[in-house]
Amino acid sequence: MQYRRPHLAGEGPRHLLTQRPEGCFSERAPDTSSHRFHALSTLALLTVMLSQSGCTMHAQRREQAEQHWNQMRTDVKHQLAKQQFQRGQIETAIDTVNEAIAIDSSSADPFLLLAHCYMEQGKLASARRAVARAQRCDPQSPTAEYTLGMIAERTDRTEDALTHYRRARSLNNSIADYLVAEAECLAAGGNPEEALALVSENIGRFDSDGTLEMLLGQICLLVGDKETAVHHLRLAIERSGCSTTLSDDPSVCDTLVEEYGKLLSETARYAEAVALLRPYIESHPDAPPSVVAALCAAHLNTHRTDEAKRLLRDEVRRRPNNTRCWMLLARACMETEDYMTARRCANRLERLVPGSAQVHLLHGFVCWKQEDLPAAEGSLRRALSIDPRDALAHCVIGRVLEDAGRRAAAQEHYRRALQIDPQSVWARRLLGVPASVRHTTELATGAPAERGELP
Repeated sequence: MQYRRPHLAGEGPRHLLTQRPEGCFSERAPDTSSHRFHALSTLALLTVMLSQSGCTMHAQRREQAEQHWNQMRTDVKHQLAKQQFQRGQIETAIDTVNEAIAIDSSSADPFLLLAHCYMEQGKLASARRAVARAQRCDPQSPTAEYTLGMIAERTDRTEDALTHYRRARSLNNSIADYLVAEAECLAAGGNPEEALALVSENIGRFDSDGTLEMLLGQICLLVGDKETAVHHLRLAIERSGCSTTLSDDPSVCDTLVEEYGKLLSETARYAEAVALLRPYIESHPDAPPSVVAALCAAHLNTHRTDEAKRLLRDEVRRRPNNTRCWMLLARACMETEDYMTARRCANRLERLVPGSAQVHLLHGFVCWKQEDLPAAEGSLRRALSIDPRDALAHCVIGRVLEDAGRRAAAQEHYRRALQIDPQSVWARRLLGVPASVRHTTELATGAPAERGELP
């Protein structure tokens, strides 16, 4: 039987003696100080991380702002350099664009502008280096290829230029300038028919501003098709909006009006030439001599001789070596029977172009009209020594010899003229009817005399 110790007086309840104190053998109670330390550590770590993240984001924003600011500064300087370049301030433009590149060298455009500046100075090696740097920024830049084509043309490397222009057009075929450059290069390289086909095939893809029509006209002139050239240049005038008094692009319109006006005169559209060129020259007193000559020829062929003489006198005073205008002035003077002035013109021409058979023919003709037969014969023999197959010169010297009483010698020259040109009406008539023919010729027009025309 198990012994139980009796409960002694004064002892508390048994269960109180046997009950374990709280926490002695059960799970440990949480330590609040430890929890507090852990929470504070976590908070500190998060604070540091957020602080570092905030610094990183702030640095990125600051870097982006600096990049944006530098880009703006570069763009401003680039635009300023372009304006300086357009005003012809090349050295200043180079300094400004180099400042732009020093700020931000990631864009191709400033390098390409620098290349054009160097091209203006004739520094083609420096221009190539600038384009190479542009291509490192943008390897697919069509403008860089176009610029390399221009540099190649400056050094007469037509095939290389053509290659670059074709690359430019393959990278961006929506730029008309690339097509124009390729076509001009083909024409300059002796392939005008290929150039003509290229422009004709592509002209419909571009807005019609007259540029491609003008190019077609110029190419037609190269292949000798003046009539088609007139058509294209007329379209170019209409579609470009150019006029003789007002235009959006004066330099382009001036060139177009000048070329079209000269062509009108050359193709005997004299009234149209006068209508176009007279107001143009009035507003352009320094118009090229070829344009003045075209207008004067048109004046002469529309019986405006006095107006032609006025313009021609001004022109030869301003440009005393302009042989074309001296020739036209001589013709105008012969038409008004001012043979003294005509002879002064012919004398001047013999000094300017002593190797010209046409000039000696003109001088001989004027001397004949003045009845200075020895001087006339001398000039005409000089003309025939330069060009012995000039049928007109044979006819004129025949008239001189006939007036000098040397009919047999004159007949020999008439026969020679007929051998050279069997259709010469004047030679036939002189062989059969030796009467003197007393009116002027087309000697001074600069073009061959028409068959059947009498000097």
